[in-house]
Amino acid sequence: MGNSEHKDHFSGRLIMRNYFIVLLSSTIFCSSGFDVVQEDNVKIVEAGEDVNFTCKFPELVQSINAWFKQTTDGKSLQIVSSYLNQQPSWNHNFEKTNRFNVANENGYFNLTILKTKSSDSATYYCVISAYQTIGMGSGTRLLVGDSTADRNTTLHQSLIDAVDPGDSVNLQCSIFTESCAGDHSVYWFKQSSGHPEGVLYTKGERNGRCKNSTESQTQSCVYSLHKNNISRSDSGIYYCAVAACGQILLGRGTQLNIRGKMKAKHKMKTV
Repeated sequence: MGNSEHKDHFSGRLIMRNYFIVLLSSTIFCSSGFDVVQEDNVKIVEAGEDVNFTCKFPELVQSINAWFKQTTDGKSLQIVSSYLNQQPSWNHNFEKTNRFNVANENGYFNLTILKTKSSDSATYYCVISAYQTIGMGSGTRLLVGDSTADRNTTLHQSLIDAVDPGDSVNLQCSIFTESCAGDHSVYWFKQSSGHPEGVLYTKGERNGRCKNSTESQTQSCVYSLHKNNISRSDSGIYYCAVAACGQILLGRGTQLNIRGKMKAKHKMKTV
């Protein structure tokens, strides 16, 4: 490639990258111009595992595709962009890690992160631009847990139990930390028949009780997910994830089994 061709190629990539930054900054909270589907609204993995984000959109003759990462402090970073069948243009911060890949096919622009790290925890958006219209996916929240990050912070979930139809239950998640205290972000999600069903509730809907010890600088919190009038559709494994002390802690899950027939009277159970 000659110098002029190299400069034109580099300039084209730079313009496309800046174009997307402007688009995202002005549309991050706007509705999409056409449907861009990200299949999962949350993914929770252990550090070291690979994760794939899917992005599906209408097959367009010409489109510019991109993935963005929005960190918990609200910063938006462009990861990669691609025009038609050209080679993707990477933000150098992501390209040099050799952990990020994209698959660009008709109607799909999927992102893969290899050997995830705690720093990958963020919300990932797929953005498609075509015919002076922009479409953006609803975002996928990635939570990367690292069980070795802090031995002084632990998380436990209530034990497996079975309940009767019509019962009410409290699924409990307890966190204990000796290294830091403060506010936590709490997520509950359900997995049924091997398929995750997304976040059931997040920080704003939690029910937490925390105790602080000024002498030992420790904190313990209990979070509950309350469910009324249990039916067979509520069967599954309920997972708790807590963002605390700069890391994501993952529970091992509480399996909710439904047994027997509907009872005329029911009482509260804690599992």
